[in-house]
Amino acid sequence: MVTKLAYDYDRQGDSLFIYSVEEYEYEVSLELDNDVILDIDKEGNPVAFEFLNASKLFHLEKSYFKNLIKITVKSTVTDESIKLTAELVVPVHNKTQIFDINRITSNLTGIPETESELVTA
Repeated sequence: MVTKLAYDYDRQGDSLFIYSVEEYEYEVSLELDNDVILDIDKEGNPVAFEFLNASKLFHLEKSYFKNLIKITVKSTVTDESIKLTAELVVPVHNKTQIFDINRITSNLTGIPETESELVTA
């Protein structure tokens, strides 16, 4: 399942919120670690992601978050784990560069198996 997304960056709080632009019913938020939060809809699909301390997580200056060219977030949920990969494409000194993170945690909450990819339009 590929879903289009949008994002908001709060420079003062250094948080990046990436979310599906399609309508969904929120169910629960899961902390993948101290700085990554995943929102799940009522059908068990990942629909939003919050990255706290985003500049540190992605090793990217705060000013570059306003110029993101493309964002791709992939999530894979199995019975055992939840894996998240986020990739930001950013122009830095007239060159396109990719900044990414990978997170994995146990699926202790019983989220149903799913695989999704959210991409900016």
